[in-house]
Order: sequence, then structure tokens, then C-alpha cells
Amino acid sequence: MVFAPRAHAILPETDKLILQGLDAAYSLDFERSASLFSEAARLEPGHPAGPFFLASLQWLEYSQNADVPGTVDALEPKFDRSMDQALERARKMYATNHDDPEANFYLGACYGMKGRWLLLKYKWIRAAHYGFKGYKYLQRTIALNPEYYDAYLGMGMYDYYSDTLPTILRFAANLMVRGDKQRGLRYIETTLTKGHYSVTEAKIFLVGILSAYEKQPDKALQIVLELRRQKPENLFFLLMEVGTRIDARDWNGAIAFGEFLAPRVRELAYTKPHASLFDLYLGEAYLGAQEYSKAAETLNRCIERAPNPKKATVTHCHLRRAQTLDLLGRRTESVMDYTFVKERPDFFDSQNKAKQGLKTAATYEEVLRQLQE
Repeated sequence: MVFAPRAHAILPETDKLILQGLDAAYSLDFERSASLFSEAARLEPGHPAGPFFLASLQWLEYSQNADVPGTVDALEPKFDRSMDQALERARKMYATNHDDPEANFYLGACYGMKGRWLLLKYKWIRAAHYGFKGYKYLQRTIALNPEYYDAYLGMGMYDYYSDTLPTILRFAANLMVRGDKQRGLRYIETTLTKGHYSVTEAKIFLVGILSAYEKQPDKALQIVLELRRQKPENLFFLLMEVGTRIDARDWNGAIAFGEFLAPRVRELAYTKPHASLFDLYLGEAYLGAQEYSKAAETLNRCIERAPNPKKATVTHCHLRRAQTLDLLGRRTESVMDYTFVKERPDFFDSQNKAKQGLKTAATYEEVLRQLQE
């Protein structure tokens, strides 16, 4: 088969900058990543790759601060500026040659990313609309060049989400194209094994799906371990391993890894802000292992040394500490934590769990169930 030419394929030096920027982004070094993507955008002012990856970086930064009130609104101006620039460049490429896979891919990727951002703002119908537009351009990319493997990820995400997310979004999406969860998983795995820029994103996305939706944490752990082998010093992947081991009920593995990482998390500027999440993971591992005194000690540290007390992660540390105190027989103290949680903004049903805890002291079975949600 003769594929349409990639008339706008980027230069090797720009490609190198983008790959370095992605590596920095997945190491949570957002400042370095932004600098590299900006240089890519400057080096090729007519190509959408640089501004597109800058917009994607805002998504990743949001994902690491999703539990801070106002995060979406704070990041949105940067996201909009980069996305508008990426779309302008992609549309010009497309106008020059409708059969350019590169132009179709970046139009599809931009519309898909806009759809994902709108999900954060609960704008279900508009999110589905942009997701569908992106899906069609990515389909066109594959029709022009079946070996454009990065395009399969966006199609897979649309297929999977539109078949599994809330009813209103699923209904809206299915008005345009019916989602297919299994097809989505196949598409995601295609990018995972053969992609260029999107391999790591596909792996991270699949880990989340396998842990949260498919209830296959053992399979998710294997992907995390693969990421770890490729980047053994990447603290983000190390933290993912702790969380995934908890999902797999490998309490001892999570604890051993967590204690090894504990001092390192607070040493680096770009991981220190996430110390509360790390302490929550480690505290939950001790809870799962029924080492309640160690769980209380870790959760105390989470609360007392939180880099940002407003993060909802801190709310969950109070919730888990309340449950730990119940299991230690310290009911008076646990009630104080439950009351604190009940008065904080709700996050992942924290208020209902606190109200339940105020009525009845937590049991290990109930805590274990919550840890596996």
C-alpha cells in the first residue's frame, strides 16, 4: 500500500526535543518540560507539535494537582493559549493537504485533548462533540497511514471512555459513534507496543484502566514494572508502583518500596509537592497490612508536614487516620478526624465515608473494601 506522504514531518532535532520534553514531563519536572516544548515550537513555527505538547503538559500538571481547589481554572489560560496555537497550525497544514497524515493526526489529537479538558469542567455534551471530531480525524490518519501508531491511542481512549463513563456522556458520545471498550483496549495496546510519542502515555492510561475499571491490578503492576525497568530513577513511576501494589493487595511490597522512597520524595523540588499523596499511599499500605501503629505514624506525617494543606489528599489522610484510630480503639480521637473530613470539600465520597464513620467505628473489612474501590 502506498501511504500519503508525511509532508510536514518534523525535523530530527525537533523530534529529539519533544522526546526529551516528554521524559521530563513524566518525571514531573514540568519546568524543564515546558522549556523543551517551547523550544520545539520556536524551532518549527509552522508545526503544531510544540504547542500541542505544551497544552498536554497542562493536562498532566492538572492530574498531579486534581485535588487542589481551582486547579482547572488556574491552568486553563495556559492550556487555551497553547491549544489555540496548535489548532491554528494544524488547520493550516490540513488546508495545504487534506491527505497529510500528520495534519490529520494533530487535528484529531487537539480536538481529543480539548474534549478531555471539557470533561474536567463537567461539560459532557461539548466534551463528546470534540471527542468525536478528534476520533474522525484520527480515523482518517489511520486510513492514510495504518502505521501512524500514535493515532490509535486517542481512538482507543474515545472508544473506552464512551463505553464506560457516566450515562450522560455515554449517551452523548453514542449519538455520534458507538463506543466499544474492547476495541478501545486493542487500540491502546497498539500504541503501547508500536507508538513513538505516546507509548508512555498509553502505558500510564492502561495502568489506570486495569486498576480502577477492569480490576486487574496484577496486570497493571506488570506494566508499571516495565516502566520502572526503562526508567529506574523516575520517582513518578516509583510512586505508581506503590499505588499499584496497594491495588494488588501486595502490602509488604508497597511498604518496602514506600519506606525506601520516603526520604527521596521530599528531596526533589518537583516531587516534594506530592509528598502528601505518597504518605497517603504508604499509610494505606500499612492499614492493609494491619500495622495500625505504623499507619497512624505515617498519616500523622502526611497531615503535619503537608506541603499544601488544601489538597484533598490531606482530607483523605484525615479519613484514613480516623479509621486507623478506630482500629486502635481510640474512638474519641477518630471522631475528631471524621468531623474534620465532614467539614472539608467532598472528594471521592469523603464526606459520606466520614458520616458513616461518625455513626459506626470502622472495621478492617470496611477499610479494605474502600482501599479496593
